[in-house]
This record gives sequence, structure tokens and C-alpha cells, in this order.
Amino acid sequence: MRIAVIGAGGVGGYYGARWQEAGHHVTFVARGEHLAALREEGLRVDHTDFHFHGRVTALAMEEFCVGDPANYDLLALAIKSSGTAAVAASLADWFARCDVRVPVLSLQNGVDNEPMLGEALGVDCVLGGLAIRVGTHVESPGHITASGEGQLVVGLWPDETEADPGPASDVLPALVRACEEAGIPVTASPDIRRELWRKLVINNAVNPLSAVTGWDTGRLTHDAGMAAVVRRLMRETASVARADGVLLDDTDIEEMFELVYSLTPIRTSMLVDRLRGRPMELDALCGAVVERARRLGVDVPATETVAALAAGEIWSDTGPSGADN
Repeated sequence: MRIAVIGAGGVGGYYGARWQEAGHHVTFVARGEHLAALREEGLRVDHTDFHFHGRVTALAMEEFCVGDPANYDLLALAIKSSGTAAVAASLADWFARCDVRVPVLSLQNGVDNEPMLGEALGVDCVLGGLAIRVGTHVESPGHITASGEGQLVVGLWPDETEADPGPASDVLPALVRACEEAGIPVTASPDIRRELWRKLVINNAVNPLSAVTGWDTGRLTHDAGMAAVVRRLMRETASVARADGVLLDDTDIEEMFELVYSLTPIRTSMLVDRLRGRPMELDALCGAVVERARRLGVDVPATETVAALAAGEIWSDTGPSGADN
């Protein structure tokens, strides 16, 4: 396949390296020092059972959108959710100018990226996706570390029954094969919207709590007091999902809790962003829950409290009180 990874940070860089190592043609779209390092030194990925260090094709977004979209079979979007609207607009202009539409796979946090992409590009052009059982970080420009199984769940947006035939449905079988060839555990879900909400059950619970406390996922779920807070946040997310038409129940909550509990402890992306002084995805995670809760008449006091704490200036210059870094 000819795949462009837009946002070649931790997640995008890891999966892009896997695809390239398996023989697929991958273009990495990045920016800043990371882009400069990719061009000059190549990409290095260190994982427990996968290591990659080689030359890659690396472009800035402005350079990428000068070419012909017909040169790509799939665009994998792995940027922060705050940038989705701008990238969707750029892609829509690019596709219209060249009279070509390329399927876009979102590998982003939250439940609002796919609707935004669908509005800009056409729903039949969008694949939903999520990475689970994986932790990835950009350790330094051009160098990514990763841990965990790195499973991908992908599917037609919003689900198999409502999706229209088009670029996304055409490419889905080839995407699944490409992942299998690259050693990436992959599942094609008939209801990707529900899967995205299931992941938000996790992210709305552990990500902001980790940013507030400085604790990793293992400490959060193994500490009795904090585990109760994690479960409370998960229940609030599930209640909002139900109000929004996605059925999640206590079984889903326990499955998601056990998934985090049993994994090798990782520092969440939100904690890493806070430690490194970068913007956190509060709006895409907690914000998605709080906004819907207020609109749909659901009470989410724990989410509102933790989100406010994560957004506040509660750390000293050296980090959070009691942080285990």
C-alpha cells in the first residue's frame, strides 16, 4: 500500500515504521525539529520486540498537499484532536483541487474526529480507528519508544450498517492485510463508533487523573482509593455514551478497567504532555464528555472536577506533589 501518516509522532511514527518495514510505501508528515531529524537522520523506533532505524520520506504538511492525492491509497491521521479541523479543511481543498478523494483513517483520541472528517470529506471517505494496549512517546526528535501489543481496531464510520460504499469501504480489506503483514494485531469492527466510546471510557478516567497526580496507569488502578475514582469516571463516561445513543453497560466498564489494570504500567499521553509543557487533549477527552453531559442532561461531577484540576495551575515548577516520575 501507499500510506501517508499525517502526524508522525509517537502513534503515527510507530505504526508507520511497522508498515514500512513490511514493504509498504510510507510518507511521514511531521513538523519542527522532529521533521528535521526525520529528514537528516531517519526514524528510530524502539519497541520490546520491534526495532526500526532507517531512512524515511518526510514532508511538511504544506509540501504534502502540493502533490497528487492519487499517489496514496490511505491517509492515516495521528495528530492531536485540536488540529483535526484545520487538517480536514486542508485535505478537502486538496481533494477538490485535484478531483480525487483518498480514504482517511483517524488514529486519534476522542469521539469527535470522525464526524469532523466526515463533514469535510464525505462520510464514505472516513475510517474510524483506535490504538489499544500500546504506549508510545517521542523521546527526542526522530526517536520514538513504544511498548505493549499495539493493537489497532478499525472500521467504517459510523458503523458497518450505516456506512455508504466509497473510498473507505474499498480500502478497508487492504488495510487489514497491511496491518497483518506488518505484525500489527488488527480487528475490523462492525461498530467503530462504539469502540471509540469504549476507549474514551478509559481515556476520560486515567488520562486526566494521571495529569493531576503524576501517577502511571498501574499505580492509578492498583491503589484502592484511586481505583474507585477511575471507576466513577468510567461510569460517568458510559452514562453520557448511553444518552448519546451508544449502549455501554457495567460489563464494558469492567472490561475497560481490567484492560488497564492488567497492562504494563505506562505514563499517559496527557501526563507526558504536562511534564513537557505541551497542550493536553482535555477538550477531546474530558471536554467531549462534559459538553454532551450538559447538552443531554447527564450529571458528571467527577469528570468536571478532575478536568478542572487538570486544567488548573496545581503543580510546582518541579512537578506535582507526590509524583512518581
